[in-house]
Amino acid sequence: MRTGKAAAGLLLQRWVPWPIKALFSLRARARLRALFGLDVYPDLAVRHPLFRTPGFKAIRKAAAPFDVQKRNKPVLERGHQVSYLLARWFADAGVRSAFHVGYATGRYVFYLSRVGIACGGTDLPPSETYWTEIPAGFLDRATLDRLLTVDFFDLRPEQIRSSWGGLPEPIDVCFSEATFETLLPWREERVSVPKYSAMARAGLRALMEERFPRKLAELGTCFRNMIFIEPEPSAGGAGAAFDACARQLPDRAYSVWNFRPPLDAIFRLTPRSPVRQFVYAYTLDPRLCEALRGYADRVI
Repeated sequence: MRTGKAAAGLLLQRWVPWPIKALFSLRARARLRALFGLDVYPDLAVRHPLFRTPGFKAIRKAAAPFDVQKRNKPVLERGHQVSYLLARWFADAGVRSAFHVGYATGRYVFYLSRVGIACGGTDLPPSETYWTEIPAGFLDRATLDRLLTVDFFDLRPEQIRSSWGGLPEPIDVCFSEATFETLLPWREERVSVPKYSAMARAGLRALMEERFPRKLAELGTCFRNMIFIEPEPSAGGAGAAFDACARQLPDRAYSVWNFRPPLDAIFRLTPRSPVRQFVYAYTLDPRLCEALRGYADRVI
């Protein structure tokens, strides 16, 4: 049953002439639909001084090829804001190289490259996901050569070393953002990767609480620090999984962080759920957490 506000919104949507609707931008129309409860406005972009800087505006303009325009929907800004925040955080911490698990379209890699960080990463093979379609011409050849198509659970240290030209020293940071959330049953609907969506919850729990920590230990010599931005500890057993990782990485300082408002809004997984993402950090370099204090509070 619709509320009175939604009913009024529906009447406006049906009866307001198109020439009048055309006076409003797609973003304004989306906000009006959300105001009247007609649909959930999906853009979790926030107002923050970080996103009013010339640095952000310049990279955001250059990153336009990563935008996905849908009919009657505004271009989403959340991904650009998250990418820039991470780029600034890593740059301020003195990071020189980063490995992105789940690079998808390469937007994160693009932002990091623009602040002078050498990037690489891995994602699922094209046969297992439609996410990994990188816009042509916006990443240099060396960066593209460091982007692997190997499931993280099948990744080997020698593959990383080979793609980075021998890897004479460990990569500064291995990181993810909403990559392993697909393996954590924090929501009722199934995930979109067929081989994982077919797994029972017990199998997913074993994958994240047993195999994932062992994989981090196996790859540990390739990375000085590991940062995972994934569902909050109470969501889908995330806390147990990442605590298990800490036991496999005893040489790293383990900490968990929650982004402060309003930045916590862009780290929600979906506007339809209150579940937020936290930072799970396994670090050898204290500067990473020192720089993170500008955006988040430590909870563990």
